[in-house]
Amino acid sequence: MRRGAWILAAAVTAAVATAAVAAERLLPQQSPAAARLSVLPPGRAAALARRTGIPAAYWKVDPRTARPVRLGQPLTTGAPLFPGDPPFHWRVWTTVPKSGYLLEQITSLGTHTGTHISAPCHFHVGARCLVHLSERFFTPRPLVVLDLRSQIRRRGGNFFVGVGDLRRFESVHGRIPPGSYVVLYTGLSRFYHLGNRRRPGPDNDYFDDVPGFSGAAVDWLFQHRGILGVGADTFGPDATFDQNFEATTEATAQGGITLENMGPGLARMRAYGDWIELNGPRFATTAAQRRSGRPGFSGAQMGMTGFTTWR
Repeated sequence: MRRGAWILAAAVTAAVATAAVAAERLLPQQSPAAARLSVLPPGRAAALARRTGIPAAYWKVDPRTARPVRLGQPLTTGAPLFPGDPPFHWRVWTTVPKSGYLLEQITSLGTHTGTHISAPCHFHVGARCLVHLSERFFTPRPLVVLDLRSQIRRRGGNFFVGVGDLRRFESVHGRIPPGSYVVLYTGLSRFYHLGNRRRPGPDNDYFDDVPGFSGAAVDWLFQHRGILGVGADTFGPDATFDQNFEATTEATAQGGITLENMGPGLARMRAYGDWIELNGPRFATTAAQRRSGRPGFSGAQMGMTGFTTWR
């Protein structure tokens, strides 16, 4: 081997070895070590809090490096259905051996089954439908979680979460951020796997009594805190006994959304200081369909990801 070729081969070998060592030292993007490196200095977090109104506690969590938490529930044909909703059915359309790819066809599915959001037009004629929601609904948003499990054990599920409850929450944790999603964790989501089965007794199936926001509380959240939506780990933000669906009615009247069937992953989120991001289809109608009186889709299944601290 000539001297020049030997030197070139040695250089290449050294470069490959250096790259391999560097690769081994790379941190996973979402990891405790990366999260520690991405923490903002206290001064910058405080400045962001002043300029955005989102408290500094939230700026201590960077969704790019934070611990991701899968929220929501699996969508299966055994999922619990809100009374009166259509069933979920699907079939295999074609397979890899037959066509070179696998494709399924959904033959029946309501837009408000499983983990989903509801747009303003779900309850209000002429209000915005899914495709007209702005992008801010689908970017990382501050998350506020009110854990009601201990109250349910003491009081049962027939009560409203009112303005006084929200003020007490703030006295402990801090001011509810603008642009946030404020949700309830009841614990009843642990019975989602039972589907539509009903079992005698309280707190043992997905259809048992759970609390929800009062209409006045929802109005206060939108008008005085500037939130974007309310939700729950169960069918929605309304109390089971509330036949007027005050929470959904007021949230959608305010131009906000509801987040429904958010699942037991909420137990892994902190009450205050974490983030959530929604991602899913933006079903839309054609111009001809709108002219015929079909304004748009009132909701859709959504992926929901929470971002919290590594602990």
